[in-house]
Amino acid sequence: MTNQEPSSSDLDRFSSDVIQLVGEVYGDDGAAVLESFPKPITTYYVRCNTLKIPPRELLARLEGRGIKVSQHQILPEALGIQVEGPFDIPTSDQRVVVDKHTAESVLQGANVYAPGIIECGYLRAGDRVSVVSEMNDLLGTGDAVMNTNDILTFRKGLAVNVQERRYKSPQVRELPEFTEGLLYPQSLAAMVTSRVLGAREGECIVDMNCAPGGKMSHISQLIGNTGKVFGLDRNSEKVARARRTLARLGCSNVTVSIHDSRYVADDLPELIADRVLVDPPCSALGIRPKIYDSTSKDRVRALADYQKQFLKAAAKIVKRGGVVVYSVCTFTIQECEEVVEFAQHECGLHLVEQDPFLGSTDLRKKAASNVSCQRFHPIVNEIGYFIAKFER
Repeated sequence: MTNQEPSSSDLDRFSSDVIQLVGEVYGDDGAAVLESFPKPITTYYVRCNTLKIPPRELLARLEGRGIKVSQHQILPEALGIQVEGPFDIPTSDQRVVVDKHTAESVLQGANVYAPGIIECGYLRAGDRVSVVSEMNDLLGTGDAVMNTNDILTFRKGLAVNVQERRYKSPQVRELPEFTEGLLYPQSLAAMVTSRVLGAREGECIVDMNCAPGGKMSHISQLIGNTGKVFGLDRNSEKVARARRTLARLGCSNVTVSIHDSRYVADDLPELIADRVLVDPPCSALGIRPKIYDSTSKDRVRALADYQKQFLKAAAKIVKRGGVVVYSVCTFTIQECEEVVEFAQHECGLHLVEQDPFLGSTDLRKKAASNVSCQRFHPIVNEIGYFIAKFER
């Protein structure tokens, strides 16, 4: 095995449907988009938790740890950390093959934990090993912390401490600043979404798909722990994770419930919101790095239908003149522009201007108004993302 860029062609990494979906949006630039997917982003963002610390003070603390970080000019709470690489790294005769999620995490600075290992051969604690993806990408080299028997028997715990990496970025979740609740790892586009919602002090805000709590905690932060923020999600494990996040960040104005928010209007008829955030499950095709992706068109269509149900419910609980923001970390027309058309034609919502607007305009050729949605592109913004803002 060599330590060069992945030898598998970009087309081999993605299903024919993914390739077609990329082509529908990006045309001749589709090849460049596919080529960008397996590579990590060059700027990794964290959100300063202003409930606990000013951005400049947090920036100084991170710089004191030798981290290359800068403050965003428009979103002061957004701190960008530089990701370095790719680097040539030594290989070992022994190797550990990891699954898709683990491979993508290693590219972003994580170590290897036992549940993510697919194959490891015969290992002893202390052995030098190469960490590779299922596509034979060399991700890093490090020291085994567990032996083969422990990895396969217990399937939990740190298995490989990665010492040398193709791409170098700080392990943010292991920083004291993370434990203290001073920061939260979050993409710039996700932070823009919470800003676009425009929540004001004292308002009632509903997050229809609140777990794992990133945008919900940002909203709480933006309104200074005033008003009421209600978070709903049907997944109990994710809700538990969201509650831990809120506690760590000191968000005291949030109530989180295990609830399928598609039925919130019937189940909680007394709930009337000033603003509603709809950030439903999506194909996540816009997320980088992406070692491979086999998403089908049928799945994208099913997800789009699912997303529409949340918007329909949001339109029922938001007050007249209230705001609904819809966001997804993907770029497919089916989950973006077509869902917006549904919201306008079937839900009584109409598009309004967004602020801030850091992305690009949407792809609608026959817009019902001059108002544009906001798109982020993988080869321009390092993420595929979509935001629409409505008023009822």
